[in-house]
Amino acid sequence: MTDEAKLKDGGEWVDHEDCIIGDKQGIENLKKACEVALEKGEYFGNDLGDYVGVKALESSWFKDPQDSKSTRLANGFLAILLIFIVLLVLIGGYTLFSWLF
Repeated sequence: MTDEAKLKDGGEWVDHEDCIIGDKQGIENLKKACEVALEKGEYFGNDLGDYVGVKALESSWFKDPQDSKSTRLANGFLAILLIFIVLLVLIGGYTLFSWLF
């Protein structure tokens, strides 16, 4: 598997929309990556062009896709941080208003 292989999402070109496109070596690399993913569950490498890996998921995941727990946790922290920033701005605005008037 060489890094000269080309593998891309064909969405940039009307003739290749909704397709994965690549040269012969890129498609061979994708085939090998798919075989590894079917065997081990996932494959990561730098020989897949624009992609970094292939994952094999259970069919049930596609019926009810869910974010990972770490994504939900990160979103929770982000929400708390944003609420804290808004509170700081409101407190600062109130303090400034009380100083001026």
